[in-house]
Amino acid sequence: MSRFSVLFICTANICRTPMAEVYLRKLVISESLSEEIEVLSAGTWAIQGVPPSENSQQVCSENGLDASTLRSKPVNPTLLNRSSLVLCMTTEHKNDLITIFPHCKDKIYTVKEFCHSVPPDKLSIKDPHGRTIDIHRATFVEIRSEIDRMWPTLKKRAASVTG
Repeated sequence: MSRFSVLFICTANICRTPMAEVYLRKLVISESLSEEIEVLSAGTWAIQGVPPSENSQQVCSENGLDASTLRSKPVNPTLLNRSSLVLCMTTEHKNDLITIFPHCKDKIYTVKEFCHSVPPDKLSIKDPHGRTIDIHRATFVEIRSEIDRMWPTLKKRAASVTG
């Protein structure tokens, strides 16, 4: 059986994508879908092995999530090719990936546009890096809301892949 693999993409893979990864993973585990759905994250400019930012870890902890064991990794062809769905935090990430990996374009979206109609100027989730804990909290709320919105569709897509 193959797994449905969701890959979140941001810039450094230390703020937005760790929050998205641990939140979606919590949903996957809560519904006993770990065998069917894999959740990963990477960054377009990530350095290998950096832990999530202190503020991102704190916000995750405040929401009952543990991001402390995650480590950043740069996006690469292997990760992209094995992913069923690639969800980018900004249109710039999406456009960069499509330019470099045009064969993957049909599975690359921004988080906000996946299975949703959004005005072009509202497609990105801003980077909270270097900003206050409250900005990180607002970013988490935005990410959580988007993942909650797409969760039913993700489950359906996973079921169609895993049989």
